[in-house]
Amino acid sequence: MNIRNRITLLITGVGILASLLFSLIVFYEMLEQPYKLIDTELDQQAHYLLSALAPQASLASSSPESTLQSIGSFYWVKVFDEKKVVVYESEMSHLLTFPLYEKEDAYTITTRIKNTDLKGVHIDQDDTDEVTFRVRFFSIPKDGHLYTVQIAKSMGDLTEEISELLISLFVGLIVSAIVLLSVGYYVAGRILAPIRTINRLIHEINDKTLDKRIPPGETHDELYDLKSSLNEMFDRLQYSFTRQKEFIANASHELKTPITLLRLFFDENVCQPGLPDVFRDKLISQQATLSRMDRLVRNLLDLSVLECKKSYEPEEYDLVGQIHSVLKEFAEIFKTEGIRITVSMPSALSVFADREKIRRVLINLIDNAIKYNQTNGEIRVRGNDETDKITLEIYNTGTGIAQEELGKVFDQFYRVEKSRSIAHGGSGLGLSIVKRIVELHGGTITIESDAGAWAQVRILLPKQV
Repeated sequence: MNIRNRITLLITGVGILASLLFSLIVFYEMLEQPYKLIDTELDQQAHYLLSALAPQASLASSSPESTLQSIGSFYWVKVFDEKKVVVYESEMSHLLTFPLYEKEDAYTITTRIKNTDLKGVHIDQDDTDEVTFRVRFFSIPKDGHLYTVQIAKSMGDLTEEISELLISLFVGLIVSAIVLLSVGYYVAGRILAPIRTINRLIHEINDKTLDKRIPPGETHDELYDLKSSLNEMFDRLQYSFTRQKEFIANASHELKTPITLLRLFFDENVCQPGLPDVFRDKLISQQATLSRMDRLVRNLLDLSVLECKKSYEPEEYDLVGQIHSVLKEFAEIFKTEGIRITVSMPSALSVFADREKIRRVLINLIDNAIKYNQTNGEIRVRGNDETDKITLEIYNTGTGIAQEELGKVFDQFYRVEKSRSIAHGGSGLGLSIVKRIVELHGGTITIESDAGAWAQVRILLPKQV
């Protein structure tokens, strides 16, 4: 689960919890208020009923009939004298009996009454014949006597209202959860937007673009501190990379002079007369090793120069003429190896690039196409002029490259066939230099292959850098 979803769930959970607590408080208050109203109503009706009764022994006989009938139709009532003898009871009290809890002045009882039993009384009940009553107990003094009044009223309407209230609260919680999910997802997106921007900018910074930095912004908050820390880290990385490149360039440059002197020494002494054959063979072997070292040092120097973007001098010239010139230099090798060369190019391809660096690309690629070819093999060079770029393809038969190695061939010092590369003096830097030159021109280079059959390098160069 990503951070945005976690923040969304956290906001939603806290919001639902707060809504639930608020709903419970509202429900409790709304539940208490009707009971208070009913209790007050029962209190008033009890005193009103007792005031309608006469103080004689049989209070009911001299009470106003209209008042008693009115109260008796809507309320369950029993009136007891001091000896707990019933002196009055309403019509509804004949249908059911409630216990007399003298220690509790108010309580609730649920009972079952059939509709057919209701005659002249008003009771609200549901489809299951269940009725909930609110019962109150009063001790009221009147005319020197203490009467006990037990009065109750059905709460059918209130029960339905409470059920509707619960349903409304439940629906409200669901709606709140949906709204909180939407708002939380939006808020989480706004919170994480700067982090996504930082992540995107970090991905844009690599060993070629270490000079880029993340704008710190104007708000001095935690994100500002994070951006500043990342920029400081990039400063240290850039410094380390620069020092590394400078070291490689300086070391390569310093090695050129002693290597040149050693090569002159070997060239002079190999030709000396009277040398034993075994010693001469050793000199020739060491001379070959020194030549490989010389090529490696020169490649390192070239690569370090390219990494620093030095000596880049683009100009507009014809690429077709340059390709034919390079192929002419390899003509004798093609003849010796029996390699057929096929060129498919338009009459001219105008390109804006560094002539010498593109020449280095062509030489390296043609040299690889020869090294990893086969006897009586074939090399095809194709070029095409498209709308905003130039396409160059170099195909060769031969051993090809395994699919799992295609993504590594441009890595520094990586060699597909190590034994064969060493035999030909390969250092594993040729394709790295080619890729860096192509990228320096704003182009791209890819390689395709069928292992054991062929390989093809494809270069796309923009017409304008």
